[in-house]
Amino acid sequence: MKRLSILLGSVFISIVLMVFGFRSFGGHKFNGLVLQEPMKIPPIVMRADSGPVQLDDFRGRLVLLYFGYTSCPDVCPTSLANIKMALNGLTPEESAQVQVIFISVDPARDTPEALGKYVRLFQDNFIGATGTREELDLMTSAFGAKYKINQPDAGGNYSVDHTSFTILIDRNGYYILNFPHGTTSTQMSEDLRYLIENEMPISAQILAGPTYTPVVCAVTLIPSHVDGGEWLYQHHCAQCHGADLAGNPQWQTELADGSHLPPPLDKSGSAWQYSEQDLINIIKEGRNLDKPIHMPAFKSALANWEVKFIVTYMKSKWDINQLNYQHGFMTLTPQATPTLSASPTPTPAAPSP
Repeated sequence: MKRLSILLGSVFISIVLMVFGFRSFGGHKFNGLVLQEPMKIPPIVMRADSGPVQLDDFRGRLVLLYFGYTSCPDVCPTSLANIKMALNGLTPEESAQVQVIFISVDPARDTPEALGKYVRLFQDNFIGATGTREELDLMTSAFGAKYKINQPDAGGNYSVDHTSFTILIDRNGYYILNFPHGTTSTQMSEDLRYLIENEMPISAQILAGPTYTPVVCAVTLIPSHVDGGEWLYQHHCAQCHGADLAGNPQWQTELADGSHLPPPLDKSGSAWQYSEQDLINIIKEGRNLDKPIHMPAFKSALANWEVKFIVTYMKSKWDINQLNYQHGFMTLTPQATPTLSASPTPTPAAPSP
């Protein structure tokens, strides 16, 4: 019994150390609030002084969207000034990849021309737009924003109550997170820079927030399996995929016969988008499914446990979000990462000389 207690204690300590190791190993922790399910932006056309504006027009850039009105005495100008400072915290090249759009929920007073003048007080390339009451109701409802036109006073002046968070839309046209009022410009800059540098795929966005479960991923990566997998990888895969799993720099270029060079297997690649069983099958059976990839089958060269060790070693090079995706801690969303049958990207192993 005493020996069993010691053994269980050792296992517990090992798990604790692994868990804390993966917490420190984890990726960017977002300051904004990440949506549980990224939302496709609505195809609603607004009006600006430069002409029609549709959010889908800005595909390929990040969009910061804010609902307000130009007569707002405090919250709107404070929020726009904060956004301006956040962009100033980026390099000019980074800032050029972000579009700011201010949508007025007070079209009776805020014409497209008035909005253009208002937003350019903050920055020249900010866009101010509005629409009909019906269009605005559809737009605010789609983003979970609210507003209320209050009764005018004796002089005809009125205020508008409205939500005050800033919405972030990614390059693929998905609403992925929002910044609550009070988020500092520095915090906003940090999140923007991360998204600009990493271009987080839509299928992984849910994992960017505090919803991932590092304990499960940490426990599955047994150190001895990682070490064994590294040895096997260096002897069977490194010649083609590189000693550091970085793949061939030209791996995305299609060759004349339709084939591709060996891709990266670390976190910069796409191997983490497949389930563990899919990766094991690819290594065992080879990869010549939809295009000539010229990757042989390893089922006669490697035992099942050796293939699993190689996959475990690959996982050790992924970040916590990718590990959780690979372990199934998320639901795929529209336009998510491709399935095994649809993807031409080769995965894990290559022959030794």
